[in-house]
Amino acid sequence: ANFMNDNQRLYIDLFKNYISYQSPYNTGSTGLRHGQAKVFLTLKYSHLTQVIEVQMMHNHVFGMELIWRDPRLTWNPEEYNNISYIYVRSRDLWMPELTACESSSFSLLTSERRQKAKVNSTGHIEMFLIGHASFICEFSVEDFPFDQHWCFYCFALPIYDENELIFVVRDASSQIVMDSSEWRMKLHGSRYRLEPDTNKEDPTMIYFDLLLSRRPSFWIFLMIIPSFLLGFLILLGLFFGKEKNNLNVSVDLGLIAFTSFTFIIGILADSLPQSDHISILGRYIVFELFIITAAILSVSLHGALSSAALAGYTWMTGEGK
Repeated sequence: ANFMNDNQRLYIDLFKNYISYQSPYNTGSTGLRHGQAKVFLTLKYSHLTQVIEVQMMHNHVFGMELIWRDPRLTWNPEEYNNISYIYVRSRDLWMPELTACESSSFSLLTSERRQKAKVNSTGHIEMFLIGHASFICEFSVEDFPFDQHWCFYCFALPIYDENELIFVVRDASSQIVMDSSEWRMKLHGSRYRLEPDTNKEDPTMIYFDLLLSRRPSFWIFLMIIPSFLLGFLILLGLFFGKEKNNLNVSVDLGLIAFTSFTFIIGILADSLPQSDHISILGRYIVFELFIITAAILSVSLHGALSSAALAGYTWMTGEGK
């Protein structure tokens, strides 16, 4: 009972004149230069949900811990029965305006009504956020389906300048990284944004670098191997079939090949962004089409020449009379 009374008294005293939508930091206009306030960010959970190469996007669900200090929320624990921290609703607190940069969409999945934050007697606030974002990434498909891409998460404090509030990244003691069935993901540390003109670090914008590596098994077993077997069987039918010199048979096999490979090319066109470079798989398909076309032309030409030679021989010997 004493704890509940002291806890309630502490809450009332803290939030009596507290305005949650008013920032405690405004050093730019007040001229204070006692060091920037820090927002400690720890990325603890990362799940790659989708890669949309045509749109140059990769979608993620992430979980991060934010720690910042609000000097208005400090107290002496001895005055409140040694209570050193309390839990309050996140919507009752001011929090840094965190957003995802270089992203087409960003949303927090935690409800403000249910989300809780831990407020310490020093004014430090701890909160765990779960969000979803679609980040932009430049995909180069030249090595497809054995390609790797350097992408990133990007988070920013869009309102504050570097003299007011900055990011400080902390490494997680245990980090959960989940990739997808087609892509393997690995995180490679963090860095500040560099100003393009001065090459100076901007601590209000943080990047988490990650490497996306494609798992080629799908394309190998469902595209490369079937297309190879198809081309092999067509060449086998052309050169070793009973009617190997029949022009109609050659044309039919060629139509089957072109129809099948056109279907594969359609899948590639829907899956990959338009680029100046042709992927490895694309070059492989074109090479197979070239080989099959050359084989059909050679078989057809051989059949036509054989028929012409046979007709000339028959005319000269008079065997057809």
